[in-house]
Amino acid sequence: MVPGLLAALTWVLAVQAGQPAVAGTIRDGESGAPLSGAVVTLTDDDREVVTDTGGRYRLDATLAGPQHLSVKRIGYEPRTVHAIIPGDGVLQLDLSLHPVPLRLPTIVVHSVVAIRGLENTEPPDVLDRSISAAALRNHPLLAEPDGFLALSGGSVSAAPEAPEGVHLHGGAADHTAYLLDGIPVFSPYHAAGTFSAWNPDALEQVQVQSATPSLAAPDALAGAVAGTTRVPGREVRTYGALSTSHARLTVDGPLGAAGAGFLLSVRSGFPGVVTPEHDPSYLQGRTGDLLAKVEAPALHGRLRVLLYDSGNRLDAAATAESLDGVTDPRRNGFEWDSRSAGVSWTRSLAGGNLVHVQAWNARGEAEAEWGPTSRLALEADREDQGLLATVERARGDRLTGIGVRVQRSRTSYRVSPRDGAEIGPSLGSRIPIASLLARHREPLAGTLSADLALSATAAAGDVYLGPQAELRWSPTRALSVAGSYTHAHQFAQSLRNPESVSGGIFPADLFIGTGAPGVPVASSDRMMVGGELRPLPGVRLGAQTFLSRFDGVLLVAPATGRPFATDGFAGGRGTAKGVSVEAALSGRWYGALASWGLQDVREIYGASSYAPGHGTSHLLELGLIVFPSPTASVHMGFTGALGRRGTGVLGAFEWESCNLLDQGCEFAGSPTQDARNPGGTRLPDYFRLDIGARKHWHLGIAGRDVELGLFGTLTNLFGRRNVLAVATDPSTGARSLVEMRPFAPLVVGLDWRF
Repeated sequence: MVPGLLAALTWVLAVQAGQPAVAGTIRDGESGAPLSGAVVTLTDDDREVVTDTGGRYRLDATLAGPQHLSVKRIGYEPRTVHAIIPGDGVLQLDLSLHPVPLRLPTIVVHSVVAIRGLENTEPPDVLDRSISAAALRNHPLLAEPDGFLALSGGSVSAAPEAPEGVHLHGGAADHTAYLLDGIPVFSPYHAAGTFSAWNPDALEQVQVQSATPSLAAPDALAGAVAGTTRVPGREVRTYGALSTSHARLTVDGPLGAAGAGFLLSVRSGFPGVVTPEHDPSYLQGRTGDLLAKVEAPALHGRLRVLLYDSGNRLDAAATAESLDGVTDPRRNGFEWDSRSAGVSWTRSLAGGNLVHVQAWNARGEAEAEWGPTSRLALEADREDQGLLATVERARGDRLTGIGVRVQRSRTSYRVSPRDGAEIGPSLGSRIPIASLLARHREPLAGTLSADLALSATAAAGDVYLGPQAELRWSPTRALSVAGSYTHAHQFAQSLRNPESVSGGIFPADLFIGTGAPGVPVASSDRMMVGGELRPLPGVRLGAQTFLSRFDGVLLVAPATGRPFATDGFAGGRGTAKGVSVEAALSGRWYGALASWGLQDVREIYGASSYAPGHGTSHLLELGLIVFPSPTASVHMGFTGALGRRGTGVLGAFEWESCNLLDQGCEFAGSPTQDARNPGGTRLPDYFRLDIGARKHWHLGIAGRDVELGLFGTLTNLFGRRNVLAVATDPSTGARSLVEMRPFAPLVVGLDWRF
C-alpha cells in the first residue's frame, strides 16, 4: 500500500510542477513602491487575485497561450496587457500603475441631529443645562440662533416677545451673572429684534451654572450663564448672516505657524431700518456687539486675550397721542453699554495638575431720559477689576482644587430732572471683595459621588461663607440622579423696575453695590433634585424640582411706577419653588424638544407680597425640526405661558413687537406701573405657534466649499392676540389690553459659512 501512495503523490507533484501560471509584483509607477490591494485578473480564464502587502500576486491558469491580464486599483489608471501563458511553468510578469486622481460619486453621510440635552457631557447635565453651537443652530423654537433663548424651558425662562433677562429657578434677572470665557459681562442684552448680545456664530457652547460646584462661580444668587467662544481653526473660516433683524460676521483662523489663533466677531442690529418715515410711534436706534480673541502658546501653557463690547442706542415717542393735533416731538431715550477685557493663562503640569490665572476689567454703563412732561435723567455705572488664580488636580474621577479671587467693584446711580435739581436717589459705593475657594470631588461607595465646594468671602466688613454640595448617583449608564444645595451671596443689585413694560426696550441692569445707603448683602439658599434617563440612543427624559429662598433683595416695583428707582426702593425677600420635566429626541432626520415647568414665585416686603412678572405659573415648549433632505430643514415651535401676572399700566401706551410685516417696532408713551398693587393684574394665557424653513447650497469658489443658506420663519402663525399688559386711563378709569403680537410677523434672511 505504501508504494502505491508514493506513486500517487509523485504523479500529483509532477502535474503541479507543469501547471501553467503567471506571477509578479505590482508597483507604483512614480515611486516604485509595492501596491497592495490591487486586483489582478486573467479575464479570458475568469481567474482573479488581490496583491498582498508586498504587491505580489500569483494566478494559476487552466488555459495556455495568449490571454488578457488586467490590473485595477483605486486611485490608479487601470492597465491591461497581453500575456502568453506557457504550457508549463510560471510566467514572471511585473507591472506598474500610474496614479490618476479619481473623482468618486458624492456620498451623503447622515449623523444624528444635534439637539439640546442629548449631547454627551461628562459628568451628565442632570441639574444644569448646556447647548452646543450645533444644537443651537438646530433649535426648533428659534427663528434665528440666540444663545440665551436656547436655554429657556422648564426652570429656565425669559419673557416672551420682549425678554429682559434670563431667570434661573425663579430668580430675578439681576440674580443671574454672565461669563464669557470666564470673564464677567454686565447687561449682555439687546432689544428690538435680538436678545442675547453674544454673536451665536462665535460660541462653542452656552451653559447654565447653578448646581455643580465651581471655583470660578461669580457672586450671583441664582447662578450664571456661561459662554465659551469657539477655538480658532487651522485655516481661516468665515460665518455670517443677514436678516430682517441684524447682520453678523465671524472670522477665525491661525496666526503664524506657532499654534496661535484669532477669533473676530461683529454684529449690528437695525430695528428702525424699514420703519415708515415721519411716524414717531416707531422705535429708532441701533444695537451692536463686538468680540475679539487671540490665543497663543506662552510660558509652556496657553495664553488667551479677550475683548468684548456691546452698545445699544434706542429712542421712542414720549407720548402715544397727539397734542392739539400736532405730534409731540419729545422722545424717551435709552442707552446701555457693556465692555469687558480679560487675559487668562492655563498650563497643564505633571500628575494631572492644572494651573489657571485670569484677570479682567468689566464695565456696564446706562443712561436714560424719560417722561412726557417732567423729564428725568438716569445715569448708572458699574466697573469691576478682578483676579482669579486656581490650581486643580485630577486623578480619574477625583478632583481637588484651591483658589483665590480678589475683586474691586465700583457702582454709581443717579436720577435727576433735566433742570439739574436732584430728585430720587444719588448713590455710590466702592467695595473690595476677596475670596478663598476650595473644591473636592470624590467617588463614594458604588456609583455614588460627591462634589463639594466652599468659599470664604471678605466684603462689607464681614466674612461670608458660601457652601456648595452635589451628590450624584448613577446606578446604570442610562440613569443618573443628583441633588444639590447652594448658599450664595450677591454684593450688587439692580435698581431697574422689572415690573415696568419699558424693560422690553430697556433691559439693562442698573447695579448699586453693598455699602451704599440701604443696600444690604443679598443671600440665597437653593436646593435642587433631579434625574435623567436615556433608555435608548437619541432619547433623553429629565425631571427636576427646586426650592429657592432669597433674603436682603431690593424691590423697586413697590416704591415707584417708573422704569427705574426714583422714589427709593424696598428691602425684602423672596421664595421660589417649582418642578419641571423635559424630553429630547433625535434621529438621522429629525430632532425634537419638549419641556413643561410649574413654579410659584413670590416677592415679599413687610406684610405684603406679590407674584413678579417672571413668575409665570406654567411654561410649555414643544419643538420639532425635520430634515426632508440633507440640505433642507423645516422646524415648528409651540410656546405657552399660563398663570401670568403683571402690574397694571397707567396712561396711554402703544406697543407692537418687531416684525417685517409691520415695518419695525412700535413703542409710544411713557407708561407708569401701579406701584400700589404690583403683580396685581392677571394676564390672559399666552400661546404662539411658529413655523419656518431653511435651504442651503454648496458652491465651489476659489477651491473652497461655500455653504449659502436661505431661511424664513412665520411666528404667531394663527395671529393670536396675546396680551403684554392691561392699561388704565387715569381720567376715565377705562381699561384696555396692550396686545403683544397683533400681526403674524415674518423673519427672513440668508446665512453663509466657508
